[in-house]
Amino acid sequence: MGANPVQYCTYVVEICATLSDWKDWVSIAGTISALGIGIVGLVKVFYEIPRLRAQKQKEIDERDRASLLKRTEFFLGQHRRLFDTPDLFEVLCLIDSVEMDKLALPGMWDKKRKLLTFFEEMALLVNNQMIDADVADYMFSYYVTTAWSNDYFREGIDPSEEHWGLLFDYMKQAERRRGAASCPAPEKMKL
Repeated sequence: MGANPVQYCTYVVEICATLSDWKDWVSIAGTISALGIGIVGLVKVFYEIPRLRAQKQKEIDERDRASLLKRTEFFLGQHRRLFDTPDLFEVLCLIDSVEMDKLALPGMWDKKRKLLTFFEEMALLVNNQMIDADVADYMFSYYVTTAWSNDYFREGIDPSEEHWGLLFDYMKQAERRRGAASCPAPEKMKL
């Protein structure tokens, strides 16, 4: 007679099997459960990846907008500074007026240097790509070229490239960018 292995039965469904069969079934059930949980997890991952990418892109867009807003505020602040600073505004008003001969007076020399320093600051910002060159040209190059080509403006200032090299470089670059045109507004001007 062959030996009958001991069978174990469940109380709920009255299924009887040997201990090694129960071990196999539990192993199969565990594998199926793990596979099911893995599939659910994989579906969740594929669902979450596009959402996370969209969220990351939104954060990047918001950061870019905030950066653009800061650059715009800074640029407009510089533009306002040109017109709100009395010394700079006084010189600006004279560079293309009928009273431009007042620019040659000794009391204007320091004011003209301040204006040239302002223009060199703008050139430095353009060189470091903090301000778009086309925007800077459109907003400031008229004043730079008009002032520099004015003999009364250059009175009392050493107009050598040695002292104003950054300004000379900016004017040359602006002239190249403009070509022979009179600096029309770029079609899609951005800061």
